[in-house]
Amino acid sequence: MVDIDVFKGMPFFSCLKLDTLKKLSEITVLRECVSSDILFYEKDSQNEIYYLIDGSIKFYKVDRFDNEIFLYKLLSDSIVFDIAKMCDEHIMTCYANAEFLEDSKILVFNNIEFKKLMQFDQDFMKIVLRESFKMIQQLQCIISRDVVFDGTAKVAHMLVNDLKNFNTLKKHEIAYMLHIQPETLSRILKKLTRNGTIEIEKNRVIILNIEDLKEIYE
Repeated sequence: MVDIDVFKGMPFFSCLKLDTLKKLSEITVLRECVSSDILFYEKDSQNEIYYLIDGSIKFYKVDRFDNEIFLYKLLSDSIVFDIAKMCDEHIMTCYANAEFLEDSKILVFNNIEFKKLMQFDQDFMKIVLRESFKMIQQLQCIISRDVVFDGTAKVAHMLVNDLKNFNTLKKHEIAYMLHIQPETLSRILKKLTRNGTIEIEKNRVIILNIEDLKEIYE
């Protein structure tokens, strides 16, 4: 059981009714995890839904040659659940592996009681559905990135939509996320610099022409 005040300070829960927050507190435990801990593995059956309070989680799959294929990363104040398995007729089967990238705190909800609570409170259901739509959009971006985009389009898209993260991560980490080689990333950045689209100052990218970047992937 988690103190109800914990929920009141989180954007996801702050607008819910007091009765709903009380019920949530009764079906929730707080868990602290360290970097490299596994939240779940692909195809694990789980009866839990998670909310990442603080930290970050990467989602990835493993191919038949045991190579990691990065999907996406979740940051603080994010709900973690498999939207394809939310219906009662489905077993909660994970769609990817989830690993903590840093020391993190999560809330762990009982899946069955969580779904009952959604039926009890329509506002709560709307919030969960809103998060589901955001996740679907994110998965659509992953499909576009890996199926449609070439290397230059992948880099341009990340620069436009996630510049802060781009400038925080190391180059080999960015290459891993975009499924390109570090050497390819360096060549693309040099080309964008020569074109006057970006400039690099003390290893940080500064966008000079955002419209040129958008034209690369739109």
